[in-house]
Amino acid sequence: MAQIISINIKLTNMANVTIPPKSRAEWSKLISGEIDHKFKNYVLQIRIYQMRKDISMGRLTLDAATTQLYELCCKYSLAVQADCKDIFKTW
Repeated sequence: MAQIISINIKLTNMANVTIPPKSRAEWSKLISGEIDHKFKNYVLQIRIYQMRKDISMGRLTLDAATTQLYELCCKYSLAVQADCKDIFKTW
């Protein structure tokens, strides 16, 4: 019985994992480099550096990169939660 309750609590906590709204300025500041954060999630770090490179080469706009970053974080919200808490503090 205790194991079932523990599993239900874990699932409930996972369902509450969210990321900050896309309207927050920190999203574009991460990509532009205005916010220099040491990422815990390596994939997120690599993806942001790639977006910066693509923007500098004219292959991507800041708005498009912001949308891509936001969608990536939505998809993997649990994996990026620690970085989001460090960067955005509250939401």
